[in-house]
Amino acid sequence: MAQSPLPKLLVSQERAAELLKEQINKGLQITDMLAPSTIAGQGFDKHAALRAAKTEGEKWAKFTIDLLKSLVADFSIGKEFGSSDIYTYGGDPTIEFLEWMDDRLHRLDSILQRLSIFHSALKPVQATTAPAPPKQQSGDSFMVHGHDEAAKHEVARFIEQLGLRPIILHEKPDRVRTIIEKVEQHSDVGFAVVLLTPDDIGYPKDKPSEAKSRACHNVVLELGYFIGLLGRARVCALLKSDIEIPNDFAGVLYKPMDAKGAWRFELAREIKAAGIDVDLNKLT
Repeated sequence: MAQSPLPKLLVSQERAAELLKEQINKGLQITDMLAPSTIAGQGFDKHAALRAAKTEGEKWAKFTIDLLKSLVADFSIGKEFGSSDIYTYGGDPTIEFLEWMDDRLHRLDSILQRLSIFHSALKPVQATTAPAPPKQQSGDSFMVHGHDEAAKHEVARFIEQLGLRPIILHEKPDRVRTIIEKVEQHSDVGFAVVLLTPDDIGYPKDKPSEAKSRACHNVVLELGYFIGLLGRARVCALLKSDIEIPNDFAGVLYKPMDAKGAWRFELAREIKAAGIDVDLNKLT
């Protein structure tokens, strides 16, 4: 019986591996939502935490399926990942969900480990010059913020403590430029920190009883801009208080800006993981 041909990649193996690793990390962050310390830090009970994790898990699985479709010409490898439906058997719902996530993560890791034997549908490019050395990630971090001046200064000083330079837009001269032109001018950075603080109130027009705190519109806009520019792995959103998280940004790295300061270590760790030289020993 003839064997099925190996799947063909529509991107380079390096790019496919980068995207799959990023997706695996996002899946692990979803499972972390059900850790006791995370539940306590968010102020949820375990039932609310499970509902939130399931919602993010379904979005994550659907995005993973779409991602595999964009990476592999033959989608048989996508079928290997399975559907986005969460299995339930009538047992402990938290355990069942974690087992479902663990199964999907193992399947995705299996695909990642076999990338090197997949064929590439890309045409080989004849090298005419020596490849450029890898670019060192900039130590600058762009700071997106709303009206909470105290939170802005606290995060900016912490970034400086790590030996990095926070780029704060309103501290830069306008030079007859629009806001978006200033953002573009100063966006050559290695990382972006977005402060989602409760600056506005919003609710469906027919449901004023569902009013909830929201970040400023410009903050949400710039969050999307830097996700597109840098990739989700180089953007960290710090949440202050109980505010609404934009639904269309599932998979973005959100960290609660807790009063005890645990966000400092989390932020420093994510900056270091993005390839920026950070000395975690500087944390106090």
